[in-house]
Amino acid sequence: MPNRILVPVDLADPANTQAVLAGAVKQWNTLKDPELILMTVVPEMVAGLDWRYAIRGETGGSEEWDVKKALKATIAHLNDVAADQIPDGVTFKTVARHGTVYEEVLEVAKELQVDQIVIGAHRPKASDFLLGANAARIVRHATCSVTVIRN
Repeated sequence: MPNRILVPVDLADPANTQAVLAGAVKQWNTLKDPELILMTVVPEMVAGLDWRYAIRGETGGSEEWDVKKALKATIAHLNDVAADQIPDGVTFKTVARHGTVYEEVLEVAKELQVDQIVIGAHRPKASDFLLGANAARIVRHATCSVTVIRN
């Protein structure tokens, strides 16, 4: 049975994505029969926010919103990023979902029966201590080990 590592990345934060992918590859190299699963989440859009801007972490907009089109563009972007940053010989799969980040990550982890989640975390802000960031929610609710990478 493979050792599955789920790696949620925020494509709008290239520096953090690079650090998380590097950390995940280190984990991959230590395991027997590893399986690396990269994922990203297209957040739920407020009316008028165009998905083409959202996947780049920008705001702007139009009234167009096609979830299937957004997921297709996002998975293509994730594959490009992975191809640039994952070393040769490291095999991986990619997944894109639409919704609330922490809920989708936890759902994919459960569906794929992952053994570990490797996730990035930004420096905490005062509001994070009260509301909880995505990484904190994933750590609290995951049913597997979670490694948090800070850049």
